[in-house]
Amino acid sequence: MTDRSTSAVDVSVIIPTFNAAATIAEQLEALASQTFSGTWEAIVADDGSTDGTAEIVAQWVDRLPSLTILRLTSGGGAQARNVATRASNGRFVAHCDSDDVVSPNWLAALVNALQDNELATGPIDLTLLNPYRLYSWRRAPGWQELPLWMGYARPIMGCNLAVRREAFDQVGGFDAELMSGSDFDFSWRVQLAGGTVGFAADAVVHWRLRRGWSHFRRSVVYGAAQVELFRRFHSHGMPRRPLMGVCRVIGAVLGVPLVLVPKYRYAWITLTGQELGRINASVRTRTLFL
Repeated sequence: MTDRSTSAVDVSVIIPTFNAAATIAEQLEALASQTFSGTWEAIVADDGSTDGTAEIVAQWVDRLPSLTILRLTSGGGAQARNVATRASNGRFVAHCDSDDVVSPNWLAALVNALQDNELATGPIDLTLLNPYRLYSWRRAPGWQELPLWMGYARPIMGCNLAVRREAFDQVGGFDAELMSGSDFDFSWRVQLAGGTVGFAADAVVHWRLRRGWSHFRRSVVYGAAQVELFRRFHSHGMPRRPLMGVCRVIGAVLGVPLVLVPKYRYAWITLTGQELGRINASVRTRTLFL
């Protein structure tokens, strides 16, 4: 383990990235505008980008405190988070993504929440970076409190996640075998180990949604990841809820005409993509989770 007795800072900000040349400058600019008054460092974990991402990041070394670029071979986002975290010096570690934009008070609010909790997160906003048609079908343009997805423990998204270093070490970091869902898996393992979650109202992340069939493919991946999460956490109380699953499948089938209606198109794409992912993973792993 790295000796941090002389080099420790208050918090390390980890930004895993892959081919984010079109968006990462916005996130770095947002980080350069943070109101946090303590000591911190930023580490960009470049997971094998081929589009000039690293060159763009290098242009920010004079504008961000202790900015480091880690050049990695492609191992996935979870592995990038682990490598960067273990190379960092912060007593606290905050994670954000290279295609989103954090609010000015993001880091300060997360660090404050970690004073009394092992994990911290904050609100997600969908209005700044996305056209209205992408999120208009949702009940709200983001969320102001932790949702209880899948009827289980509080899930924390990797785009807005902070953790005490000792809690990270206790559970062994993110599971690099998971190509999707490693953030939920990580936050649930910390909670099962006794960790508590602090919700920082000022730690807003403006989340960039995918568009078109890229959004559909991502929804399929999310659905498949939920089956694996169920396999891992069913013995710890994660419910199956088959009736709700059947209703979702019926809704996806009957809702096919909605793909032609712009107002409801992304609702159908999200629902159908996730259900296809769940069904495929359920058959592949012989684990029913619709």
